[in-house]
Amino acid sequence: MQPLVIAHRGASNLAPENTLAAFRTAKALGADGIEMDVQMTRDKHLVIAHDFVTDRVAGVHRDIFDADFDDLRTLDFGSWKSPEFAGEKIPTLEEVLEVGREMEMIQIELKPYFDRDKDFVDRVLDTVVSMGCEKNAVLTSFQYDLLRQVKERMPEMRTAALFLNMESCFCPPPALWTDLGLTNGDPLLDKLSGPQSAAAALSLMESGELEEENGFLYQYVRDRYLALLSNFPGQDLLEILQDYVHQIDTLGYVQQFDFPVDYIGPTYYGCFRDTSLIQRGSAAGFGMVPWPMFPESRRDLRSLVQMQPEIIVTNKPEELISILHGKNAVTSE
Repeated sequence: MQPLVIAHRGASNLAPENTLAAFRTAKALGADGIEMDVQMTRDKHLVIAHDFVTDRVAGVHRDIFDADFDDLRTLDFGSWKSPEFAGEKIPTLEEVLEVGREMEMIQIELKPYFDRDKDFVDRVLDTVVSMGCEKNAVLTSFQYDLLRQVKERMPEMRTAALFLNMESCFCPPPALWTDLGLTNGDPLLDKLSGPQSAAAALSLMESGELEEENGFLYQYVRDRYLALLSNFPGQDLLEILQDYVHQIDTLGYVQQFDFPVDYIGPTYYGCFRDTSLIQRGSAAGFGMVPWPMFPESRRDLRSLVQMQPEIIVTNKPEELISILHGKNAVTSE
């Protein structure tokens, strides 16, 4: 049986991630479903965005959790990808659910800012139900207590525990990506990798990027810091690292939960390191949902297809669909 093709942040290889353009493109391509990240604005609107800050995809700084919806809607979330997407707005959860209503699966990653909004899960569930999407929705998160809350409120709602294990936190050297035909899509590492890395780092420092609060590096690191704190509320760095160590045994970690989850979402790299993970997870009764940390190659997707997961989340649904249909490559390895 072929895996479901789930478009990660929409068809994010072809259109700006987490925009209506990306989700509509995924649907037009024939993807089975879409994946998105949901956050809450200061004035309690549920919006779709991956980062806690807008710098990377809007070119100006806002903290989404500390911004009002009307202000966020004035920003351009599409031009960074291509001029043809100029004017794309940050979408609401309702708008994206409307696009995905007829699709087989809608994955919604829960990304509240810390635990500041105690009703965040309830608001998301109420929206999913009001849009008539409770049958095809799957709520996902790295914050497993949120999944417990989902099951307590709606036991029938499907959930997925996402994992970024300790090994996956350490990126392979750029030379290895090059040798394997992979692409490093991390904007910070793009600037600091390669033979001119020392000169590039010095240039960034001299430009004030490391000192100015509006600088690229400051906002890049700040967003990832906020993500860590929100994924592990109340924990210090040592406790977070200990959690990551325990999560190396992904399947064993989930089986210790005191509430049920329906799916496990490891990274592609986690599956490549532990080639039996998908089969063992499926045998234990979990749906396995590998997801990409970086822009994936056709080789990555072919490898995953051979592992026979129930679902594959991909930035490149056009590539995965072509593989499943036995067609020639859309892009190179």
